[in-house]
Amino acid sequence: MSEPGFEPRGPHGAGSATSSPSATVDLAVGGMTCASCVARVEKRLSRMEGVSATVNLATESAHVRLSAPVSEAELIATVERAGYTAAVIGRSGTGADATGSTDPAPSGDAPSGPDGAIAGASSGAAAQAAPAGSAAAPPPAGAAQAPGAAAPPPPREPLGASHLVRAADLRRRLLVSLVLSVPVMALSMLPALQFTGWQWVVAALALPVAAWGAWPFHRVAWAGARHGAFTMDTLVSLGVVASTAWSLWALTLGGAGELGMRMSMGLDQLLPRAQGHHPHLYFESAAWVTTFLLAGRYAEARAKHRSGDALRALLELGAKEVTRVRPGAGGARAEERISVEDLAVGDLFAVRPGEKIATDGVVVQGRSAVDASMLTGEPVPVEVEEGDAVTGATVNTSGALLVRATAVGQGTTLARIGAMVVEAQAGKAPVQRLADRISAVFVPVVLVLSALTLVGWLAAGGSAQAAFTAAVAVLVIACPCALGLATPTALLVGTGRAAQLGVVIKGPEVLESTRALDTMVLDKTGTVTTGRMSLDTGASSGLDDEALRLAGAVEAASEHPVAAAIASGARERLGALPPVEDFSNHEGRGVSGTVEGRAVAVGRPAWLAESGVELPGALARALSEAEGTGATAVVLAMGAGPGADDLRAVAVLAVRDALRPSSRRAVAQLRDLGLRPVLLTGDNPRAAQEVAAQVGIAAEDVHAGVLPGGKRDVVAALQDRGAVVGMVGDGINDAAALAQAGARGLGLAMGSGTDVAIEAADITLVRADLEAVVAAVRVSRATLRVIKQNLFWAFAYNVAAIPLAAAGLLNPMIAGAAMAASSVIVVANSLRLRRAG
Repeated sequence: MSEPGFEPRGPHGAGSATSSPSATVDLAVGGMTCASCVARVEKRLSRMEGVSATVNLATESAHVRLSAPVSEAELIATVERAGYTAAVIGRSGTGADATGSTDPAPSGDAPSGPDGAIAGASSGAAAQAAPAGSAAAPPPAGAAQAPGAAAPPPPREPLGASHLVRAADLRRRLLVSLVLSVPVMALSMLPALQFTGWQWVVAALALPVAAWGAWPFHRVAWAGARHGAFTMDTLVSLGVVASTAWSLWALTLGGAGELGMRMSMGLDQLLPRAQGHHPHLYFESAAWVTTFLLAGRYAEARAKHRSGDALRALLELGAKEVTRVRPGAGGARAEERISVEDLAVGDLFAVRPGEKIATDGVVVQGRSAVDASMLTGEPVPVEVEEGDAVTGATVNTSGALLVRATAVGQGTTLARIGAMVVEAQAGKAPVQRLADRISAVFVPVVLVLSALTLVGWLAAGGSAQAAFTAAVAVLVIACPCALGLATPTALLVGTGRAAQLGVVIKGPEVLESTRALDTMVLDKTGTVTTGRMSLDTGASSGLDDEALRLAGAVEAASEHPVAAAIASGARERLGALPPVEDFSNHEGRGVSGTVEGRAVAVGRPAWLAESGVELPGALARALSEAEGTGATAVVLAMGAGPGADDLRAVAVLAVRDALRPSSRRAVAQLRDLGLRPVLLTGDNPRAAQEVAAQVGIAAEDVHAGVLPGGKRDVVAALQDRGAVVGMVGDGINDAAALAQAGARGLGLAMGSGTDVAIEAADITLVRADLEAVVAAVRVSRATLRVIKQNLFWAFAYNVAAIPLAAAGLLNPMIAGAAMAASSVIVVANSLRLRRAG
């Protein structure tokens, strides 16, 4: 089982200050509640010289790329000057550290944890947790800290803890506000319940809601106002404060506090123009706007936590403890049970049947089958033995293994997958950048519209209370809090779901690319096929059990891929093979030896012909037919005794690159998605046409015998003819073609392939299966579709409702309910992606 060579890299979209940042810093940002907050933090950070930042509301984080020495303290101070809190949760690369030093980071530094951007922060506290095995080992007891070194980061909370903490606080405020708001609404709407002095009771019940219940909105609005920032919470806070202030004035100075006063609030009274002679009280509006918004924010916080379920489950797959093995004298070995965080590269550890493999490593002793399904989705366990690589978080199903750790912490496959997923979630799709630009100017525009509404009503001769009600309704209904959640929540759920399906999306721009794809170019070897030679018994001839046993025995002594395929096929069918004597390897021609007292030779027909071995007509036809389908065919010759004088041909053995079981089904599914499959290979045309015919690719869409540079040219030619191309490959020879496809389309690399191919691609398929390509396209398209739906619900209805509010057709209470509902709709819609693919 090969180890995918994942290497995190930053989003390749707009906003990069440099293509090669000297360092990246991840910050947990507290206090953000809407798209305006995101835009403000992003703008303040990006104004710093050598800094480019991407801020994400759903993960409450900022991914900062540095091309100049900038200390972490400066970054935190900049965020705080914008009115928010910040804490460093991860750093990678070289550059200034927290003390301003520009010394390069130690070579062992790993990229920021894949969980960092998921958990976010609550009021600026870092609330992240590294997945099992990803935390750096603590320094030895008593070790002195280098002078001037930055203090170690505080212990991290469990993944996603900040969302649960915020949800708990919002739930308390919601429950108290709801209990107080119900009697406020009942007394305000039902005159039969309005006893003498009822309005003073309503004020006493509503004031805690407007003050303590709405405090999260007031706090953020005040912090923003101190720094000259206007956010969506500014609109909410102004609406609640204005409603409450007007009601207090009416109660104390406007005559509404007179004992015996009655006020009905039937449906006809919901319109501002339908007010009586006395000043109207808006305590019920202030209370219920706050209650509705708290309900929306609580649902958001809970849903944010749920939206990270997929990635959180992936990151928590790893083992928590491991049995470390230390060799002792005389071949003895000592075992100790330790936390997986204490394991170091080079350590030996034991894996018993049924246990998870603690970290990436190489088997040094033992043989077993490893179930990698929870990481790759592949249901069939993979046989491993000495020298094979194994991946952390997979399960050892049968035999005992002794493994040497080759990677720990952030260097493991699991951690790097998580890091890449988070990098994608931290980025922004083009549609989100447009939403951020709109939201940056939206709040000031709404404040102006609210003021104009107030002036317009008064100028038209309307009453002061009607004008005031319409102005407050504009403030509340115009607040598109859901706008800041529209894209990041969909990205969070979509990329997490993709990771569960074995698909790692490297950036949000990838989503845009999948929409326009119309052609999918597939490399053959290692992509459509397994990349491993196997015995094709259907194309072989004369291959009974006796012939296969003798051929497998002599080929088992050779390391040639064709020999390995024959030996493997013989073992699978017959079990153990007899030993071979007097073995000879005739380079490039064949092998020979003595098995059970009989001379056996397997090799090219021309080589055997030189020894006087002729092919009977039936075998000659079988050989020609096998080679005609692109298979590699060899001939088995046997003698009656140990000498080679009486050799005669008895069988033709055909070997070919095995087709992946799911390839034909995956090609059909690609067609159903509107994609034209194209086969691209350096193999000979006969083999290529045979594979294409088996999986259902048209003969005219087969490009065979193509060199690595030619693969790039084929992709470029398709693009020049107007095709939007996706390229799937796995080898170094595919890297140029993958990069070419990614320039104007999409590059997808098989995770079992080379690091070069993976780095050149936009999507990495952890699951070595073409159906992962289908899943990648489906999840990407579904995520993009949900983003657009979210933006519609988050923004369009606000724009449509502003004229209604300005015309006096909406009460602030109804406006608040509608605005809260939009946030809930957006997050609930994003959660549908948990079933995508």
